[in-house]
Amino acid sequence: MHNNKAKRDMLKKTGQIVLAGVLGLLTLLPGGCAAPYSAPPQVNAQAVQQETLEQKKLLYKRAEQDNDRVARIAFPLMTANTAFCGRNVTAFDGLSGWTLDAFPPQEQQMARQLFGLGAEVTLSQVVKGSPGDKAGLRKGDVLVSINGVRLMTGRQGLKQASDLMKQAGLRPSQIHFMRGGQIANTTLTPVQSCAFSVYIDQKASNLNAYADGQNIVISRGMMRFVESDTELALVIAHELAHNAMAHVDKKKNNALTGALGGLAIDALLGAAGVSTGGQFGQAGMQAGALSYSVAFEQEADYIGMYFMARAGFDTSNVATFWRRMAVEQGNAAIQIRSTHPTSPERFVAISRTHEEIQSKKKRGQTLAPNMQKR
Repeated sequence: MHNNKAKRDMLKKTGQIVLAGVLGLLTLLPGGCAAPYSAPPQVNAQAVQQETLEQKKLLYKRAEQDNDRVARIAFPLMTANTAFCGRNVTAFDGLSGWTLDAFPPQEQQMARQLFGLGAEVTLSQVVKGSPGDKAGLRKGDVLVSINGVRLMTGRQGLKQASDLMKQAGLRPSQIHFMRGGQIANTTLTPVQSCAFSVYIDQKASNLNAYADGQNIVISRGMMRFVESDTELALVIAHELAHNAMAHVDKKKNNALTGALGGLAIDALLGAAGVSTGGQFGQAGMQAGALSYSVAFEQEADYIGMYFMARAGFDTSNVATFWRRMAVEQGNAAIQIRSTHPTSPERFVAISRTHEEIQSKKKRGQTLAPNMQKR
């Protein structure tokens, strides 16, 4: 007991000495270390704050442009391919709105200046060629009433507007709006569309896009990578095909099947006195989730090309997207086939699909992908 106490006291004193030495050394560093010799101008805090707002304005404007572009490309893809979306169809009006309280308090003055926002429901987006566009509505219009119901302000007004349009379905809606201080009215008739929303993940700088069964998400990095509207259409059409063909649900079912098989092995070994810790169940789930993964990607490439053609996009040179992607992703994308086909496989398959589509066009055949008999 006494020996242990003596050791603890000695270690405590040693630690105090070391700490004192370190602190003493730190007080000597500023004079002994190399320092910059130039004299940059002093940064004014108010100027930095103003520049912060200016850069946020640029950020919001770029995001607004990206959102408009995605919506413009997605619109024909979603409306031309409803026959493949099963029950996942909805009435689409091409309108999006926002109010000032959608922004953080410290950015509301900027939003008021940049977008002219107030408490009223204001159109943030009118998709080109959409029913809203054809009805004469424009970005910045303030919605006053829908089908005779005057809209509330703030987020309640946004929800109210959305609910009123959903209630109308495909029936025409009477819209009263304000533009330049003048009240006007118009009639908007929605069209049928695949019910999958398309979003941009502004926080993701990687080259990625994915479908979750209900949504399509495109990374900011992918938005910077695509060189043309046709390439962006290829990306969206591929993810639309994943959703339309229910690939997410199929992967979940495959994972469940694999997990059940693995659990059966766990149970048999457990009965024999061998504890597996559920490892076979986990392995089975992972193997099931990955089964047909490459085939699902190939199907999404194939059907996505038809979705593009049906929506009026030119598919002639879109395969070069995968040559550029190979340069970005490196040798692994060219040679290694894991959860996705290799980039050479995708290039060749998409090129062949274009030829197939062109052949059907020349023969006057319906532009529909070939399906295997079940």
